[in-house]
Amino acid sequence: MSFSPFARFRNFNLKNLKALLDVYPDAAKTMEWNEAANEIEEVSAGYKRTSYQQACQFGLEDRESTCFRIHDYLFTFDDANLERYMEFWIKTYYAPNPYVKGDDPPFIIYVEMIKEILARPDHEVEYQDFFDRRIGGKSEDILLNVIKYYAKPVKVKRVSEGDVLYIEDDDMEKVQKELHYIEQEMPIGNPKSRKEFYDRYSFHNYCAFFGIELDLEKLKKKRRVENKINFHTGYQSVFPRNRIIFGAPGTGKSYKLNIEKDILLGAEQESYERVTFHPGYSYANFVGTYKPVSKDNKDGENIIKYEYIPGPFMRVYVKALENIRNRKNGLKPYLLLIEEINRANVAAAFGEIFQLLDRDGNHVSEYTIHASEDMKKYLSDKLGGNSEDYAEIKIPDNMFIWATMNSADQGVFPMDTAFKRRWEFEYIGVDDGALEVERYIIPVGMGDSRRYVKWNELRTRINDILLSDECRANEDKLLGPFFLSRYMLERALQDEDRFVESFESKVLMYLFEDVMKMRPANIFKGHSGKMIFSEICRTFENIGEGVFGITDMIYERKP
Repeated sequence: MSFSPFARFRNFNLKNLKALLDVYPDAAKTMEWNEAANEIEEVSAGYKRTSYQQACQFGLEDRESTCFRIHDYLFTFDDANLERYMEFWIKTYYAPNPYVKGDDPPFIIYVEMIKEILARPDHEVEYQDFFDRRIGGKSEDILLNVIKYYAKPVKVKRVSEGDVLYIEDDDMEKVQKELHYIEQEMPIGNPKSRKEFYDRYSFHNYCAFFGIELDLEKLKKKRRVENKINFHTGYQSVFPRNRIIFGAPGTGKSYKLNIEKDILLGAEQESYERVTFHPGYSYANFVGTYKPVSKDNKDGENIIKYEYIPGPFMRVYVKALENIRNRKNGLKPYLLLIEEINRANVAAAFGEIFQLLDRDGNHVSEYTIHASEDMKKYLSDKLGGNSEDYAEIKIPDNMFIWATMNSADQGVFPMDTAFKRRWEFEYIGVDDGALEVERYIIPVGMGDSRRYVKWNELRTRINDILLSDECRANEDKLLGPFFLSRYMLERALQDEDRFVESFESKVLMYLFEDVMKMRPANIFKGHSGKMIFSEICRTFENIGEGVFGITDMIYERKP
């Protein structure tokens, strides 16, 4: 055999996958290939000579049909999903593919590689020997790089002067399952059909390969929102001005707003403030009030004066008005982000500002309020003019107020209907971000009782118990994917004892104190001792997830 499995243009990695996706014209699917290629050539010189070959082999393009076909679902993906696409692609890729010349019989590289490794007693194969025997030709360096980064659990190590492919014992079961799936569900059909090769990397096959369900329309909608912002078609019609995100604890409410804050503001990161409400938070904290301030007078004596000290609302409001008055650089958005909005008495914190939340079709306050004397003086000092220019105020269209709330928290204040109807509420489902935590393995139990489970599977099983007839917990009491922070999940296997202790203080404590306080036996089914927290923790350390009565969990070996 002697064929090159890849076009020798660039490495097949995430960076270059994204570079290819970035050059496709919006109208590509309605254009003939030559027309689209000419347009891409203007953006990325050399595309028609080399880049398109790589794009075809990546599974991105189909040149068999008259019209230019591309997998548009990839445009909805974030980096994490694009990384997964790379794994899906290389594990199901066969060579020579329809874009590679030669009459050699095709084979799925990953499958044949696994078979050879499994057939060896030490589960190791010299890479160069495998390449020379099965492929030959060029591109051995490019293929090796792809294997290193995207073909796990196949691993690469350097031995003497050569590279060795190997599989660890703990990964054997996973590899054999993948091998069976690929051979049964994704065999090579007509190896010369470019259409079949392109369809091999469809959205359906991507999801089926990983055994996941993704809402493609939701992903497309999210990316359309991002594109509208990125291409400056105006934030006005994209994001609500008054917005509250709510959902169960750990569903990623703050994370979502933080991501969309960056989309809204772009490089203008100084044009927002974040505040966290709490039971003692007041109008004076939020809007502003006169406070004593220590200052030196002209004689150098320290004296106490009273000055108007603005709160976060007033500071963002002034910045938004300044931008409207001076539009040399265009109208910019300004954002006030409120965490845990219902942990304060919102009627007291907002005061008369509540009236300004009613916005008209132009996103400006429909009604004005009369400003206090101290507020008028502060605005005139900051914005110019005399204080009577600010006798009446309203929220401008470039000021956004976003908030998070969690009705499951203890000690939250109720919101009346009049306040609620002035906001657009957006609910995050308890499993909306589950895909992002699927890969995390966590330790449960202590000492000899320690085992390893998938966090997402354990979380889901606990939620099933909470929703059962015995517990009948509301959805806002369930565990979201990020109930344990990303940081904790990332470090779970680095300091296992500390993670288990944190699991007890976060998950077990929440279930014991907040969710099942009156009926803890209904959730801690595997605990037969006294229903006190210290004893429940001791049971968890001895039997792990069995403290919940879960006895049929499929355990993951430690990675």
